[in-house]
Amino acid sequence: MNGNGMRGFVLNNLWRALIVRYKNISAGGGVSPAKVYHTIGGRIAKRFGLRNTPFLPTSVDLEPIDTCNFACDHCQVTHWERLTTRLTMERFTSILRQLPALRQIKLQGMGEPLLNRHLIDMLEEGEREGIDMSIVSNGSIYTDNIASRLSSLRGTTITISMDGATAETFESIRVNGNFEKVVNNVADMVRRRGNNIWPRIELRCVATQRNAHELPDLVRLAKRLGVDKLTITTLLTDWGKEEMEGAIAPIDISGESSKTDRLIRESRKVAAEIGMRLSVERGQRYSEANRCPWPWTSSYIAANGDVVPCCQIADSSVVKMGNLFDEPFVNIWNNDKYRELRRRIAGNDIPNYCRTCYGMKPATASADREEEIRLGR
Repeated sequence: MNGNGMRGFVLNNLWRALIVRYKNISAGGGVSPAKVYHTIGGRIAKRFGLRNTPFLPTSVDLEPIDTCNFACDHCQVTHWERLTTRLTMERFTSILRQLPALRQIKLQGMGEPLLNRHLIDMLEEGEREGIDMSIVSNGSIYTDNIASRLSSLRGTTITISMDGATAETFESIRVNGNFEKVVNNVADMVRRRGNNIWPRIELRCVATQRNAHELPDLVRLAKRLGVDKLTITTLLTDWGKEEMEGAIAPIDISGESSKTDRLIRESRKVAAEIGMRLSVERGQRYSEANRCPWPWTSSYIAANGDVVPCCQIADSSVVKMGNLFDEPFVNIWNNDKYRELRRRIAGNDIPNYCRTCYGMKPATASADREEEIRLGR
């Protein structure tokens, strides 16, 4: 049996296992056969590095709005100039129709999601469709009406960015933010939820040179507020842009292993002592042995409908796969650009805009230009 025959044999047997598994899972209720089919199929497609895949994404990052009321220096929104685009409810529902296999939607892009007045309508609609919903917010947009509707959600995770345990540190990073206001808003969310398990309420901190010394105190703050989880990440992105390196490099702590190790150990110790659930993200996201799954399982959709490979780029001026308001997503998903991206990721020929996630330095400008030609930009 030649290589192609063996590959076909393996895929056929995996396919039979897939059919049996999704029938068993769907028989229990709660998850449609189509969603299980695409979930397991996407994993198979990634495993074999398929360039053309019949399996649609089961998760997306969907941008409700592309502007923010904060001005964090390490965020690309602070540095771009463009007209604000808001996702409408009509367009949101049209995206759901194009992506019937979705199990997870993060209603999050490069803006503050609660600046879109239809955001909670979208969260509620997603829940009605049986989709796990989530948002990441700066916690500053919080009226009584918003608070009441958020507390009524029953399938959504709300994550608040909390990049400091003191007002001085927090407000130096999250420019235009008010530490006391955000802390009070989180406390009110937890109070309104009461004994319900939904919505899930979490904090997330991007650890940098500016706030790493406060990580143990941030664990204590999370416990006092009563949130479900605190995530600390040292993973920064340059959004696939050389011009963002000047904002990222001075605050990056990923290379300071001894200092970071000590602070993470102390944070874990505090979390264990006080009973706070803590998750830590460190190291590089992907490697040759652990390649990025996004081209086979997920996608990022900007507020204007532009399709971008992932949330670590999140800007179609870097790379654009298509626009799902101009052509069906199913056509974009297997177009030349996506097939070429899958070929390169599967073959560990990492595109320049993906190199940060692989712990690699960007290639030269000429290499960038070669990628543009290959991807038809």
